[in-house]
Amino acid sequence: MDWLSGLNQAVEYMEKNLSGAIRYEDMARMVGCSVYEFSRVFSFVAGVPVSEYIRRRRLTQAAFDLRQGKGKVIDIALKYGYDSPSAFARAFKELHGAAPSAARREGVLLKTYPPVSFLLTIRGEHAMEFRIEKREAFQIVGLSGWEDPECGSDDALTPLWREFMDRCNPRLYNGGGGDSLYTGPFWQVAAYRFHTEGGRMRTMIGAQYRGVRPEGMAVEEVPAATWAVFPIASPTGYPHVPKAYTRILTEWLPQSGWRRDEAVPHLQSFPPGDAQSESYVWEIWIPVAKKHKRMAPLVLGELFFFPAFWHTRPVPAHIFGAHKGGFHSWRFPIGRFWPASLSARRAARATPACGQWPAW
Repeated sequence: MDWLSGLNQAVEYMEKNLSGAIRYEDMARMVGCSVYEFSRVFSFVAGVPVSEYIRRRRLTQAAFDLRQGKGKVIDIALKYGYDSPSAFARAFKELHGAAPSAARREGVLLKTYPPVSFLLTIRGEHAMEFRIEKREAFQIVGLSGWEDPECGSDDALTPLWREFMDRCNPRLYNGGGGDSLYTGPFWQVAAYRFHTEGGRMRTMIGAQYRGVRPEGMAVEEVPAATWAVFPIASPTGYPHVPKAYTRILTEWLPQSGWRRDEAVPHLQSFPPGDAQSESYVWEIWIPVAKKHKRMAPLVLGELFFFPAFWHTRPVPAHIFGAHKGGFHSWRFPIGRFWPASLSARRAARATPACGQWPAW
């Protein structure tokens, strides 16, 4: 499966760059999802957030370097991304239970965290409910900002969500009832853009805009799209959110006939209720588009036509081996084409005028 090989490619990428820069965007591209989605899938299947996994691997390699005498403590600290020996010493002792200077001595116990490897497991024993909806563009009123895509291992809110809950949520809720700005079908909604800038993604949290804009809040539009909507029956904290994204991206999407629409943000929708209850139902809205199918060439008279994204002009049929008995298959490397049969190769060497059949 593409996602499985993509995750393993991401692990190889991290291993090659433990002493350099590791870009979340590059790893997400390998898996074929957004940075936000990659962070949640990885944290669920690996059991730790991406940043913690990288930290453990770097400190493991640092322990090996120290034990083998490959450099001074300050050099090894800088090699693995620490700005000072003191910051490196604190992190090293927190993980290994010993100071870097003690790691060189015989008999000192150190911890090792080997690289993870993802293998295929059989899943799908539990039904996954979804529906496909087409919706026109709509707007969200609330807090707009930059979200760190990293997924923690507890229920703590991200800084952007904390700011929203403290500053915006009371005014949008407005005491509940008819005065609340939270309305269906989205209720409290968060929109996460696919692409990131500097490792962070643009995020909008709020309510569907219906003409009332509290002071100091922003209004942003979500484009018209086709949505795959997944009701999730679980609390909204860790590990439930990463688990939901993992099932959608690894079980549903590859087999669905749909692809992710990267031009539209994906949504999380939270209706009224106890978000920490096991019976709470919230939704993930993934913008989708139909997967493209390769189109067969069209033959009109004696001209060979390809769809516009294959060829910009009609090509005489005899060049491609069209003849009275049918058509030969062709392969099209960049800049040239090769006939797949001997008779077609003979035809390719002959150059009759357009409209004449080649001699066989």
